[in-house]
Amino acid sequence: MSNEGTRTTPKFCGNCGQKLLEGATFCAYCGSPVPSVDSAGVVSSKPPSSYNSIQPSVSSRGAPAYQAPYRPERIRAEPVLPFIQHFQGVLISPQLEMPQIVERPNFRQPLFLVLIAGILAGITILITYSKVTPDFTDEFIRSVGYTSDMSEFLDLDTLMQMSLMIGEPLGFLVSWIIIDTFVLWGLHAVISSEVPSYKRNYKIMATITGWSFLPRIFEQIVNIILVILFVPPSTITINSMSDLAVLDALGLPDEIALISFLFGLVIQLWSVVIVYFAVKSIDPIGSHAIMIVIAYALLPYVFSFILSFIIPFGLPI
Repeated sequence: MSNEGTRTTPKFCGNCGQKLLEGATFCAYCGSPVPSVDSAGVVSSKPPSSYNSIQPSVSSRGAPAYQAPYRPERIRAEPVLPFIQHFQGVLISPQLEMPQIVERPNFRQPLFLVLIAGILAGITILITYSKVTPDFTDEFIRSVGYTSDMSEFLDLDTLMQMSLMIGEPLGFLVSWIIIDTFVLWGLHAVISSEVPSYKRNYKIMATITGWSFLPRIFEQIVNIILVILFVPPSTITINSMSDLAVLDALGLPDEIALISFLFGLVIQLWSVVIVYFAVKSIDPIGSHAIMIVIAYALLPYVFSFILSFIIPFGLPI
């Protein structure tokens, strides 16, 4: 009896039956408070503290059942569909494919389209450059800061070709990231202000405008064919950077130039149709979508016209 009287804690937990550590006030297995034992061996039913532990479920053997820690459920983002599937869908049925693209916006696929269109535009310029020999005036040479010392390392023709080859893809990227996307973003914010902002954020707008560059790929392919077949060898006097900016429009016969112009209008209409179905999936009101795409189709030309007075050599839009 003397041993029972000197014991300060029970040996086993009264809740789960597991062995208790010496001097413990709570069970290490189930967290139940351990009742105190006075010097006379009387067990007190009052816990040593006011701590209320959450009692876990107990298995049939008396041991606490295992409970996995709580982990908040993560919402899985829907995977981006393959580029080829989107490519075929936009070509065949943009009214069905563009809403799916808008639901899974991303930058990689539109970036690929924009770069391909820009690279093809640069190839068009280089092919034209190889047929049309530029005659640089002294005024032009001074305007670009080309000196005789530079000619020892790089001649002016090579410098202009490299500038055109790099400038076209960069121009397409600037047009996509800054001009087209922000124009569409602003138009949608003004006309469809009741549409939640998360449905017309920058990523969605960039995805829409990026896919509108798909028709330009076919336009540049046709331009390359036209330049190869119909641009005769000639010489052009280059007085300013604006002469280089329109180098790809020179040398085509009048009837071929007219066909190229009409084909460009078809390409522009195709791009507008792609943007229309994408915008309509965000704002189902048809009149809003029509106003947005009409303004979107006209504003780049207005913007380019304004830039022609501000920047002497213009920007590729």
